[in-house]
Amino acid sequence: MNLLNFTSLFPDEASCKAKWKECKDKQGVACRDCGSMEQYWKKDKESYECKPYGYGQSLKANTVMHGSQLPFRYWFVAIHLLTATKKSFSAKELQRQLGHSTYNPAMGDAS
Repeated sequence: MNLLNFTSLFPDEASCKAKWKECKDKQGVACRDCGSMEQYWKKDKESYECKPYGYGQSLKANTVMHGSQLPFRYWFVAIHLLTATKKSFSAKELQRQLGHSTYNPAMGDAS
């Protein structure tokens, strides 16, 4: 997928979250505590909740994005840049491409 197609498919944060949720729904979400696959979506909190125990988990839980405060679209753009070419990107180049002012968030640390 080229950059123009990517930006038309994922123009904003909502489209990225919706796609991520669609993928997680297809894969299935397991409860961290009991392992139950019986989850329901809490739209008001934008998280899954375990039916038997009520344990909640975000869309970013158990992913490379876990604990990050960076937006989904930021992650989508970074992943697209890293997978759309045969050449590799350094963290500094990724920072430059994303227009991020500091190095740490480009590495996934949101603090």
